[in-house]
Amino acid sequence: MLLITSVVVALLDNQGHVILEIDEIPEYESHFRTESAPAGATAVIHNAPLELRDLGVKAVAWELRNRPWGGLLVSLSRIRTLQSTNSAMFYLIAFVLILGLVNSAVMAYVKIFAGRAAAHSAGQLRQSLHRHALRMGTSDLKNEHTGEVLNLFTTEVEKVRNGIESWIETVFRSPFRLLALAALASGIDWMVTYECVVPLLACWYLIRREKSHVRQAERLNEDWASTELKLLAEGIRKSRLIRGYQIEEFEHGRFERHLGRYHDHLSLIDRQELRTQWVARVLAVVSFALVLFMIGARILVVPSEPHYLTVAEGAMLLACFGLGWGPLESLADLRLKRSEAVIAADRIYRYLNTIPEVGQAVGARFMQPLDQQFAFENVTYEMDRRKLLDGLNLRIPAGGSTAIVAFNPIEARALVLMLPRFIEPHEGRVTVDGEDLAWVTLESLRTETLFVGGADPWFTGTVLENLTGGDSRFSLTQVAEAAKKAHAHGFIQKYPQGYETVIGEHGEQPDAGQGFRLALARALVRDPALLIVEEPTAEITDDDKALIEDACRLAVEDRTMILLPSRLATLRTVDRIVLLNQGRVEVVGTHEVLLNSSALYRHWEYIHFNEFRHETAQRSGADSA
Repeated sequence: MLLITSVVVALLDNQGHVILEIDEIPEYESHFRTESAPAGATAVIHNAPLELRDLGVKAVAWELRNRPWGGLLVSLSRIRTLQSTNSAMFYLIAFVLILGLVNSAVMAYVKIFAGRAAAHSAGQLRQSLHRHALRMGTSDLKNEHTGEVLNLFTTEVEKVRNGIESWIETVFRSPFRLLALAALASGIDWMVTYECVVPLLACWYLIRREKSHVRQAERLNEDWASTELKLLAEGIRKSRLIRGYQIEEFEHGRFERHLGRYHDHLSLIDRQELRTQWVARVLAVVSFALVLFMIGARILVVPSEPHYLTVAEGAMLLACFGLGWGPLESLADLRLKRSEAVIAADRIYRYLNTIPEVGQAVGARFMQPLDQQFAFENVTYEMDRRKLLDGLNLRIPAGGSTAIVAFNPIEARALVLMLPRFIEPHEGRVTVDGEDLAWVTLESLRTETLFVGGADPWFTGTVLENLTGGDSRFSLTQVAEAAKKAHAHGFIQKYPQGYETVIGEHGEQPDAGQGFRLALARALVRDPALLIVEEPTAEITDDDKALIEDACRLAVEDRTMILLPSRLATLRTVDRIVLLNQGRVEVVGTHEVLLNSSALYRHWEYIHFNEFRHETAQRSGADSA
């Protein structure tokens, strides 16, 4: 494109005319292998020299005959459509436009290829994160790591995708373009190219260095400004202290002082940006003027001089230098973009390299449904370097309902999550009918042991899809029976499409009570031998409470149920209550027995369910607000 554009510029400059001295005529004839009156040319012969008009590309070929691409121009001059100046201008400009379209298509293909490759890599990372999160998420007792994984899944993977896409685009485009421009400029005149490149590279380096220093200073000033802004906001949170001690004048003075510093930092950032812009502009103008002077001086010298340049060649050199700036910047920024992507990838792979707490043992056996009892034998579990469970021993017979309570609710949650092996004891073992759960298959264990959370989420999909999990083994009749037992069938039927109604983030939103009954129905349709139920802690209506209580009563039939209760009514109806204290079993018994025999249980019950205490706490919270 540059070569053909330079030919167009040369044609505009010489208008297809050639003036031959007498001694140049033989060379012209030899060069183009033509007679003294060239075909297609108008010759006006004076005493001397010989003027040839309307030669088209041949005029440019003669002018640039000693350049590396002179032979190419001679070959082009033999094309009939390029032997007339006007015709040559039309076809050359059309060819430049075609080449521009081809270039755009190639660059678009490179971008598409880079985007697909980056998207493929990002997709693989997200797939790995998704699978690993499913393995790791079961052991997240406090649900603290979900945000971290979501950040990796969205922000960090996107950084990797952008880094890969930028790297491919830059590597496939910039080096080849720089090499082509360097070869073209050197082909015009390597000495002039060298003389121009040195100041241009020096200017580019100084601009980059200045921008880097300013970016560092801006980050520092932004941190200072952020600190001052936080200090400005202090008084808003301390209005009672300021008004109570009548120190408004002190606060106003402090506020004005920090406000001035904040404005100073913002002003300094603006001045630094303005300074960088002016430095860059001055350096760019100086370097451009220097290059323009050197190229202009070569154009204005006598044509017989060794480093003489035509106007077209000078324009082509300027174009080469201008077009080379962008690829050079892209290559220089590549290191920063790669560094960001590498840091993000390192965070992702550090998470992917974490070993899941629970894994299936080699040679694991199929587990039979719970029939006699399950037991915790000397179980110890640590979290955050603190023992949640400390040598705990507990045996619970099959059948009936058992509530697990604790002063620290995480202890009770950790205990029950060991039954479906969402977490593993660090010491000791958990057995079902005498069989160590560590040596049974996860599939058979989780078929017979299901956990129903108090605020289990929903996938965006139909009610039927959410209750069956896409498992075709469960018919609509089975699902409806389970929903009736969980008292969910009634409100499901009121949905616009019944069991085909979409629920979740982009559909119907069940309230807390309805959501819990749906979760219970999802478990009952699978008919587990051991059902672990965490009651909802969100506010629910009295009607929902009654329905949930009856649903739990129906659900316990023909199976063993473990509850993490949030209602006093549940404690009054279960067959036994296990109270944990400091990681060990404190007492076991019914609600009435424990109220009469255990002071510690009475204290726990007072903390969690005494109405007077909660009303006092609510009033105290309102007063402090």
